[in-house]
Amino acid sequence: MMNSFKIKTLGPIATVMIFLAVQLSVSAAAQMNGDESNDDKLESSIVRYNRLSLKSVPNKSVKAEEITISKDLELKPLTNTEESMASNLDSHWAWPEYTLDMIDSYSPFLFRTKKSRDVEEVKVLLMVDSKGKLSGYELLTETDKGLRERIDYLVRQLPKCKPVPGFANYSPETFELTIRK
Repeated sequence: MMNSFKIKTLGPIATVMIFLAVQLSVSAAAQMNGDESNDDKLESSIVRYNRLSLKSVPNKSVKAEEITISKDLELKPLTNTEESMASNLDSHWAWPEYTLDMIDSYSPFLFRTKKSRDVEEVKVLLMVDSKGKLSGYELLTETDKGLRERIDYLVRQLPKCKPVPGFANYSPETFELTIRK
């Protein structure tokens, strides 16, 4: 009687121990891969689309009056693409699904003149306020007047960001947009 009890309980216990050992080895391997380089973590916070890249840039200072409470915003469900983009950017703001496609379609318009053809890429900081509206931009790349005006036109066409549900507060955020030729 005692021997049959040991055999019956030994099987499930061994199965549980093997399962735990596999789980621990998988989590240890994941931690080792995550600790190998911080560049991978930085790369994951960049959204790439054709000739564009978009990443969230830390704000220098956020004043208390610039923060909006979630009840003051209209929270709507996001599409899977918008949720994915917001989580990749580690942001509480989501750009509408069509935004990157729209910006990419402006690329031939931006680089159409002789002077702007010499520019390989343009970097623009996009400032989003606490309501999700684009409040300003700053060109990081030296450009001619015509390219600046075309980028100004592009920025004015950009849609308002959507708040990602689940956050208590929404603060201003800055995004770095890189447009390549």
